[in-house]
Amino acid sequence: MTLSPPRPAPAGTGRANPRAAFLVLVGWYVAVVVAFGLFLGTLSGSVPADCGEGCDSERSRTLIFGLYVAAPAMFLALLVSLAMLAVLVSRTRIRSSALLGTLSAVLPLAVCGVLAASL
Repeated sequence: MTLSPPRPAPAGTGRANPRAAFLVLVGWYVAVVVAFGLFLGTLSGSVPADCGEGCDSERSRTLIFGLYVAAPAMFLALLVSLAMLAVLVSRTRIRSSALLGTLSAVLPLAVCGVLAASL
């Protein structure tokens, strides 16, 4: 089964391509996950010598925070972004798919980042 190319919007509608806007939205979330992975690579994986068995390294603490706090927050932000994208595509006359995808991703990701930084 082959996929058909996306159909352009009929002339005169002035709407953006929702598939392209969705790909831009997903691209923003992939960029955040890749940045977190690169940040984990910069942290030390060694445990302090005077600590004992109850201590964790910086990397393991950040990874646990990412799995238990940041991942659920990102999932909720993704749901909000998808709802915003649906509203923006259906109710605005913005023609740029890149702008629509970015607008729908920026606010939830910013709120998620501010909340994660405050913890």
